[in-house]
Parts: sequence; C-alpha cells; structure tokens
Amino acid sequence: MSTKAKIGFVPMAWLLNLIIVFEIIYMTGLAFFLIGAGQIYYAKFAKKGGVSDGLYKFIRHPQYVAFAVMGLGLLFAWPRFTVLLMYVTMLFVYYFLARHEERECEVRYGEGYRIYKEKTAMFIPGNLTFFDKLPSLPKSGWQRATAIVVLYLVVIALTASAGMGIRKYALSKISTHYPQDAAVIAVAAMSEAEIKEAMRITFGDQQVQYEITAAGYSTGEKLLIHIVPLNWYLADLPLEEIPPEIHGHHQPKPFDRNQCKILFTKAKLFGNGEFTGDEIITKTFAREPIVVAKIDMVKGKVMAVETPPAHVVWGNIRTPLF
Repeated sequence: MSTKAKIGFVPMAWLLNLIIVFEIIYMTGLAFFLIGAGQIYYAKFAKKGGVSDGLYKFIRHPQYVAFAVMGLGLLFAWPRFTVLLMYVTMLFVYYFLARHEERECEVRYGEGYRIYKEKTAMFIPGNLTFFDKLPSLPKSGWQRATAIVVLYLVVIALTASAGMGIRKYALSKISTHYPQDAAVIAVAAMSEAEIKEAMRITFGDQQVQYEITAAGYSTGEKLLIHIVPLNWYLADLPLEEIPPEIHGHHQPKPFDRNQCKILFTKAKLFGNGEFTGDEIITKTFAREPIVVAKIDMVKGKVMAVETPPAHVVWGNIRTPLF
C-alpha cells in the first residue's frame, strides 16, 4: 500500500499534504504524551497516589491514546502495509495492557479506582463506552491465550483487506500506462497520451534499448518505469544522487512538464505468474535499477542516458512503488 502523494499524484487535497497531516497529528500526540507523563511522575515524586485529574479526568489512559495518535501520524508519513500492521498490533497490545493495568489498580486502590473507572471513559472522552462493553474473554489459561490469538488474526486480516482496498483506490487515481511487459507510473499527473509520447521517445533511443534488453526485457522480465519532472528529486526512487542540500523529496512548482527523467527498473515479482497491467505494480516487492533517460518532449529526443544508483538514499531499504 502506498498512497504517499509525495511520490505519486493522487487528486485529493489531504493526500497531497500527508507530511503536513503527519506533523500535526504526531505533534498533538507528543504533547498529550508529555502532559500525561508529567502528571504521572509528579504524582510519584509528590507521593499523591493515583492520578485522576488533568487529562486523566477525561480518559483513563491518555498516554496510550497519545502513543496511538503519534503512531497514526507516522502511518500518514509512511503509509505502508508493514507500518499499518505494526500500528494495529500496537493498538491491540495497548488495549490488553490497559486492561491488565486496570486490574492491578483495582487491587491497589480498591473501591476508589472502581468508582473512577465507572465515571471515566477508557480511551475516548465522553459517554462512549464501546471499549468497556467489548465481549469478555476467558480470564486465564490456554482458552484466554487462544481467544486473544484468534481475535488478533481476525483484526489483522480485516486490516490487511482495508489496506488493499486503499491501495487499489490510490492506484486507480494516479497516472499510469501499461505497455507490453511494463508498467509506467507518472509521478506528476500526465494524460495517457503524454505518457505514451514519453515512452515512444525513450524506447526509440538505441542506448536505452540496449540497456533494457540486456536486463531481460522482451524475454520475460517485467519493467517498472517512473516518469519524473526533470527538476524534481525523490529520495524514494533509485533515480540519481541527490544534492546534499536537499533533504528527502524536492518537488518545486511550477515545473516544466515537457522535460522529464525516466527511470527504468526491473520488477522483482511475487510468484511466477504471467503478470500484466497493474499486476506488475501490485506484485512487485523490489526494483533493480537499469537506466535513466532524460527527455525533452517538445524536441522529441533523449537528452541524456545515465546509470542510476544501485539503491535509494537509505541503502537497500524497500521504498514506495507509487
């Protein structure tokens, strides 16, 4: 799953500003965490016992909520299947950890904590009692462990299905073209006619033809191709060495739509099927850089052909396909 609009164009305003959304959400969560931690440690040093005021007046577990908010921010900044599943796993663990802590508090503080628990929401302020009314699991033993594992697997399956749906939606909104044995992704929005013209120019270059043929194209290998405006820098693509003064992505606007750099990579696919169309994108788990062509659409020619770096800025860490 990748809806990271800093990599591919998705025509929804909030997706185009995911990094801003991340910063707002993450900093909000961090602020809540620091306030909650401050309350807890102040109460410990002052020997005031349990905390039931401040943030704890509205919810019983503000620090876990803070972690959940911060994790959501990170998910927006790096929307990947792995991060999504880790995030849901974190929420799952925190829920049961919160339940365990509440049982300990009931033993330690007795009736006072039970009264506090009855009048204070668990995670979301207000009268929402969803978390308190979840079906009870067996108290202990193998039955409880089995029930938790089954519940976790169901939650993960539903999460993965939702992630696939989001990925499918995002893929339907970006600019793509699917020539034989290849998938082309335009990072900035382009019409299919524009993409086809860029491919016609690039495939017509003898050096480009030589490089992709040597990589196995036309003999069964699949290509994943990215079209990027010439003055853009994208750290998530093995496209070129990025100047040290540029950190992460650099996507200035406006930009010249007629000058592009085109990255050809060999797609490493899950399975041995004869994948076509968008399957080349959805089944790709890694890319092997082949060649970069810089083209001028107006002049209809390739200006330069270059060898891309073997890895992205962060080494061999797998990064977005779109």
